[in-house]
Amino acid sequence: MNKNVKKIGRSALSGVLVLGMVFCNSAFVEAKKVSKKESVYVTAGADGAVSQITVSDWLKDSGLMKGTISDQSDLTDITNVKGEEKFTQSGESVEWNASEQDIYYQGKSSAELPVGVAITYSLDGEEMSAEDMVGKSGKMEMHVAYTNKSKQKKKVNGKEVTVYTPFVMVTGMILSSDTFSHVEIDNGRVISDGSKEIVVGLGVPGLAESLDLDKDAAENVPSDFTVTADVTEFSMGNTFTFASPSLLDELDLDDSDTLDELEDKLDDLTDAASELVDGLDTLSDNMSLFHDKMGELRKKAKKYEKDGVKKVTGGIKDLAKNGKKLVSGVNQYTDGATSLAKGAKAYVDGAGKIASGNSKLYDAVKDLPGQLNTFDSGLSTYTAAVDKMGSKENVKKLKEGTKAVSDGITAIHENLETLEKSYDYNQQVIDGLVQLEQAYTAAGMDVSDIKKLRTSLETVTEQQKTGIQQLKAATSAAGDLKKGADAVTSGVGTVMDSLSTLSGNSSTLTDASSKLKGSMPTLVASVKELKEGGEELTKNNKSLKSGANQVTKAGKTMKSSAKKLNKGMKKLNQGGKSLNSATSQLIQGIVKLDVASGKLENGSSQLAEGMVEFNNKGIRKLENTYEEDFKTVLDRLDAVLAAGRDYKSFSGLGKAMDGEVKFIIETESVDAD
Repeated sequence: MNKNVKKIGRSALSGVLVLGMVFCNSAFVEAKKVSKKESVYVTAGADGAVSQITVSDWLKDSGLMKGTISDQSDLTDITNVKGEEKFTQSGESVEWNASEQDIYYQGKSSAELPVGVAITYSLDGEEMSAEDMVGKSGKMEMHVAYTNKSKQKKKVNGKEVTVYTPFVMVTGMILSSDTFSHVEIDNGRVISDGSKEIVVGLGVPGLAESLDLDKDAAENVPSDFTVTADVTEFSMGNTFTFASPSLLDELDLDDSDTLDELEDKLDDLTDAASELVDGLDTLSDNMSLFHDKMGELRKKAKKYEKDGVKKVTGGIKDLAKNGKKLVSGVNQYTDGATSLAKGAKAYVDGAGKIASGNSKLYDAVKDLPGQLNTFDSGLSTYTAAVDKMGSKENVKKLKEGTKAVSDGITAIHENLETLEKSYDYNQQVIDGLVQLEQAYTAAGMDVSDIKKLRTSLETVTEQQKTGIQQLKAATSAAGDLKKGADAVTSGVGTVMDSLSTLSGNSSTLTDASSKLKGSMPTLVASVKELKEGGEELTKNNKSLKSGANQVTKAGKTMKSSAKKLNKGMKKLNQGGKSLNSATSQLIQGIVKLDVASGKLENGSSQLAEGMVEFNNKGIRKLENTYEEDFKTVLDRLDAVLAAGRDYKSFSGLGKAMDGEVKFIIETESVDAD
């Protein structure tokens, strides 16, 4: 026999069996006696390790019986979940009191499962647990391997062989498209609806060994599958695995003694595929509706981009554009504040100098009244002695006296010039007070004390000017005092001849001296007031200087904050650009999804056409194989199907009962806490 033909025949048969698992009708013929429908629910970790087994049993048609129903079960913690029927348990024997309702009960089991799931994960080629992958991104590979520990001895062509109970196992999972992309599976199907990926993998562990298929044919009867995907911040939902030992038997393949009869059985499979095509037509109609809705979403997304995102990012752009103006304005303000602070410091320094000058001025003039009294006393002595000027001795004394008077007037005049220079200090103080008054007014502070001090200083200064000018005029070379003294001095030689003239000049000198003596106390009092005002003025110099330093420091802080604010507005502008870009990408994604929905609509029709093509090119191709090539496989298949029929319960079965069992294995989800 041609080995290649044998391989083709076995591969084709394997493909038929796998499709039969997926598309077969799971309906069963209702038994006429009590049957036990058993569902084994298994809770497992993300790697498939079993943590708990709960078994639900349905004693079907038990409601038609009366009396006691004998059941067998190794379950613990048995509970009647629907009715009030009572039971007694002794070992594995369970006796139920029948009523008019079917009995539904549930219990726990610690027995070893006949089938299992082992799941391993790797990220970027490195194997790790699902828990360690949480939150990580990269290329994921998830390998699901089915295990089958249920074996039975069967006779095949007179020989005893070991076959596995034919458990058909199907695993389903739903993966979020936000986390998983580019999802692929080797033995199964991936269906995407745009927001999630529905992954279905399948296998029949042990079937290839039971049928003694060669390596090429065994590849068509998988016992595992691998899912690959690109993941972003990995998290995993629950997976659900369904396992049943009876699905193969429901194809009735063991009744096919010839290839023609086998083809008749496969016609049922083709009919099921046709029903699937009809269902896909309905899916195609729904996809048309989905495609239309995607068009509406596309329009609304563009409106959102135009009326929402564009306006917001435009406002952000304008705000960022004016950031430089804000920084410039803050800089101008802080520069002005800094200048004001510098002016205040200069004022403080000037005020200190003025106060010091006023103190020195007061020291200089405070003794003038005494000096003037002395001068006036001398002048009186001088005028009293005029009558005695006739003698040489008196003339000599008169010359010496007049010279002393003239020298004294000159000294006073020179001191008055020194005193006159203090005007500049007074004016600096007045100017500083004006600036301070303006600064306090701008800051909203009380300026009444400053204004009062400035007015007082201006009055004192004017009085000082008037008094000094009068003294200066009197003691100048052209003044009355100086002229009189000079006249007296020059007239000493002729005093005897000009006594009346000398007496008249003496009278003028006496009057001037009296005026000077009368104005001197006012001058001294004014200078003293000026000194005290300067001291009052300098009292707040320390606080004013400290405030100026704070203004300077605050100006630097404002400049720094303005720069940070400008940078923040620039970043906000960049964020606006990113929002624009992301919105454009969203629109492009919606457009692609819109196009993809159309492709998905077409794909559903193509899937139906593909099923027809598979029926024509796959199932019908069996007609060209040799009947004897199938004989050995069919004999082993009979044994496998018999093993499937023999496996009727996991927890136990009453002797008078028929049974059916299925396993549901749920793995836990894995995500961030």
